[in-house]
Amino acid sequence: MIQKSHVEQPGKLDWRVSKMGYRFDFNSDSWQLDGSYVINFRRMRELNEATQEGLRKALCRYAEELSAGTTDSAFSYVNMYCDHTGEKSINVKGLTKWRSTLTPETEYWLGSLKAFLLAWNEWGYSGVDNDVAEYLEEQTLKGMVKGKAVRKACPYSGPLTQIELGALLNWSANAFANRTIDLSQYSYFLTVAFTGRRAVQIRSLRAVDLDAKGHDYIIKFPRVKQRGVGFREAFRSLSVNEDLYLVLKNQAEASQVYVENLLGKSISPEIRREIPLFLDEDRVNELQDINHLVTCLTKTPDYLHMTHSDSMKILRDVAVRNTARSERTGEFINFTSRRFRYTKGTNLAKRGITGVVLAMALDHSDTQNIDVYTANTEEMAERIDEIMSPVLAPLAQAFAGKLIASERDALRANDPHSRVRNEKSNIVGNCGTHAFCASGYRACYTCLNFQAWRDAPHEEVLEELLVERKRQEELGVSSNVIQSTDLLVLAVQQVILLCNQAKSVDIMEVEVG
Repeated sequence: MIQKSHVEQPGKLDWRVSKMGYRFDFNSDSWQLDGSYVINFRRMRELNEATQEGLRKALCRYAEELSAGTTDSAFSYVNMYCDHTGEKSINVKGLTKWRSTLTPETEYWLGSLKAFLLAWNEWGYSGVDNDVAEYLEEQTLKGMVKGKAVRKACPYSGPLTQIELGALLNWSANAFANRTIDLSQYSYFLTVAFTGRRAVQIRSLRAVDLDAKGHDYIIKFPRVKQRGVGFREAFRSLSVNEDLYLVLKNQAEASQVYVENLLGKSISPEIRREIPLFLDEDRVNELQDINHLVTCLTKTPDYLHMTHSDSMKILRDVAVRNTARSERTGEFINFTSRRFRYTKGTNLAKRGITGVVLAMALDHSDTQNIDVYTANTEEMAERIDEIMSPVLAPLAQAFAGKLIASERDALRANDPHSRVRNEKSNIVGNCGTHAFCASGYRACYTCLNFQAWRDAPHEEVLEELLVERKRQEELGVSSNVIQSTDLLVLAVQQVILLCNQAKSVDIMEVEVG
């Protein structure tokens, strides 16, 4: 049965913007998301009021963060679920019934819906309870078959591949450098991505929790799910890399400066160390003096920390701006804090870390709930071939820079110091910034400031990378180390493809002329 049309309220306009830049009214029965896809709520099956409300909110967020096609598919799969089960709500009984009717070829229907329902639950909208999320987390479902890019794990809700995680990290670094996202958004996103810690643990951090001893960088994360343990009463240390530590150090200093500027005076080092990394600025703005600050930090210790809703908004804002794509689907990468947690657990398990040690790494008190993170420890993917499929390169969108015809078109055309040379000293492009960089020419291929020359010998760079990977393989180097260059290889391949396309266009123009 088709759900009765949503009654539009005159004057109650709530304008939103889809990922493709189309404006739509949240309260309307019709959302135009791009030139092809329209979400028509008159097609919505009969659902109870709470599920209707949650579905609309979750679809709206999907529309803002992901492609129109992905949003339309989520809506269609919800309708399909209702058609096959007769249910008017999302529940375990209905999902179990639907799964029992699916074949290996159609299992991806539920796999695709799983990603949407887990995100719906994590965002806190009504209609998808925790028991549904727990049931879905236990299910291992096949993704849609798409040739060589197929992965055994669900490409929409399962652990991220190294390429996908690398694409998100590269995008976020470039977005921060380009001021598309700010420091608080970048530091919060990096912490979720690198550590897999829960949002409440990240929100509870203070400057005092950051510690560096030589080349060891430690974050003391407050524990949050243990009985009888209050706010910031128990901690578990986690070793992190220098990059994350320095970003969080900068975030801590930014929060300290914000408080000092508000109060109009310097704060003692002891009090500065207790300033939250992520502030609730509205509450901080209510502070009257340093004594009031100390009272808040001691008497109501969580009051000045970022709220749950604000932390969710940060990830939402980052997701709306994200342009990193999956090499498996070609779509914008769907991410939630839960998915980063899957990724962290799966990557640790692939390295042989299991049992109590894995539970500690994920901050569990015991091992009874860690299976959800290790269900896909057999290779999630067929390893990318030695000669990686050129089809993957444009899907991953790994190349972040710009292709130019020659040095004449470079931003620093008259500056010989801007030239980027490969290992054979051949010029492959120009650097578009004057900032210091010690990363080497390889990193240029995933940098937004790189201007690759159309006629440069990029094939030499690709050959060098593949030879190096082969040599590492023969020496028995860990597959994790070898696969760390996957995204770089894809970026170089994408540049080669773009160059070939540009050259073929020039040839066609000459022939036509």
